[in-house]
Formats: sequence, structure tokens, C-alpha cells
Amino acid sequence: MDIDNLIQRYSTATLLLEYCPYKILQEIIILEFSKGEFFLNQGDIYDHVFYIVNGTVDIFIDNFKDKQIVLDSYEAGNFIGEHEIFNNQPFSSSVVSTSEIILLKIPRKQFLEWLSLDNHLNNILINSLCNQIYKLSNLVETYSLLTTKEQVCLILSQLSPDNNIISRNRLLKKISSTTRSVDRVLLELKSKHIIINSNGNIQVNDFDLLEKFGGSV
Repeated sequence: MDIDNLIQRYSTATLLLEYCPYKILQEIIILEFSKGEFFLNQGDIYDHVFYIVNGTVDIFIDNFKDKQIVLDSYEAGNFIGEHEIFNNQPFSSSVVSTSEIILLKIPRKQFLEWLSLDNHLNNILINSLCNQIYKLSNLVETYSLLTTKEQVCLILSQLSPDNNIISRNRLLKKISSTTRSVDRVLLELKSKHIIINSNGNIQVNDFDLLEKFGGSV
């Protein structure tokens, strides 16, 4: 797939590249990966910024308990590596594709030059960074102040009545606690008929009871 076809098919590409100088456009590479195939490692330095045209990735860290914690899920329209690119710093987290994904790979030199030439790109980047800071601020509060029980209930309460199922593995990755502690909370929720826990999937059975159990977190 070339840039012209990409712009015609995906509005995210159209939005980003609307005012991109041609000399920069020539240096941008289109990448396509399957689920789990695209991976960037925490602590490594990458000389590119990536932009998600289509698909999703998980942003995660390994904590001191050797447990992966998912900080965020990025989707079409998100940048990857824009925090580190200015000072050429090691990645503060790891990245893995959670679906088929289409990316734009932009070299550091060209990305910084593009920023100096295009206010449209600046506005997109600033908006993206502000959204991420807001999300991360909420995560810091969650991980530092909430108990395991409160974290579990908060994540389950964020499911919608129409999409009220989450895999146990996915839940574990979102919580800063041990697997044993999380399973203890899930067992109690199941005993109170608040959730249905079957075949590795957790379904919220009663959101009102969940809110009361979690203390209105």
C-alpha cells in the first residue's frame, strides 16, 4: 500500500498528512503487522516515531514484581515514541500490537523538521500529549491510592452493559497487584453473584451490587 491509497482509505492518515511537506512525506514508511508481531522494548532507544493509522497496541511496563501492567491502549490516531524522540531517550514503556495494525514510521530527523514547519502537526501532537498526561495522572492515583479490591471494581465498573465481559488475563494486566490478590477478589465477587467467571472470561452480572461492593470507587 502506498501513501496515496492510505490517505484515501483512512481518515487518520488524511488528518495527519494533510499539510506534510513532500520532502518529509518521501521519508515516511508504511508498516503492517499482525497481532503480537509489532513490539518495542522498554529501555531501548528508537530513532523513529510511529503513528497508528489502523489497529491497536498496548502500552505496558514490567513492575518490581515481574508483572506486566497495561498503562494504556492506543488506537488509530495515536503516536508511539513521541515522548522520547526529542532527547533521544530510552522508551519508558513497552509496546505490543493487540490487533492487525498499520503504522507510519517517521525518522527522528524528519519528524523534528516537520514539527518546525507544520502548525497542524503541532496541534495534533499537543492534543495527543495532553490526553495521555490526563490518563496517566488518573492511573497514578489508581495505583497509589486504591486497594486491589478497589482497582478490580473500578475496572469492571468501566465496562458497559452492552459489553460487560473482560478476560481474566486482560484484567490482571490492568492491576498493580499480585495474581493471588486479584483472584481472591474475583472469588468473592463470584460468591456474591456480582460477576460470572467462566472459561477465563469475567462478566459483570450486577453493576449496582458491584458499585456497593467496591465502595463507589
